[in-house]
Amino acid sequence: MLRIPELAKIASTQALGGGAAGGQASKSGGTLAAFLKAKGATSNQVRKFLSTAIWLHDRDKKDRLTTGDVTKALADNQQSRLSNASDCLNQNVGKGFCEKDGKGFYVTEEGRAEIA
Repeated sequence: MLRIPELAKIASTQALGGGAAGGQASKSGGTLAAFLKAKGATSNQVRKFLSTAIWLHDRDKKDRLTTGDVTKALADNQQSRLSNASDCLNQNVGKGFCEKDGKGFYVTEEGRAEIA
């Protein structure tokens, strides 16, 4: 029996970053590195913070995140760190892309639209 469709599926998953190398994969199948690159969020720190928060919301299905969650995700996935995560959050709040809620925050629909 030929298993070409199965092999093609495996090869395409690995090519998209679904393998072990390149960082932890989210439940949706993409690594943080691939997500940041696709969203053009590798050099702008405020955009990197917002994109990482969206990736974490989608991966972990958490209602609220902290700046520590974002910095830990970047470190765990071998991405360059943010110089001041709290300032990045405050700038995103000022633009209406995030909302603070108690000790945590969440990404607004405007924030998702900015990264989409």
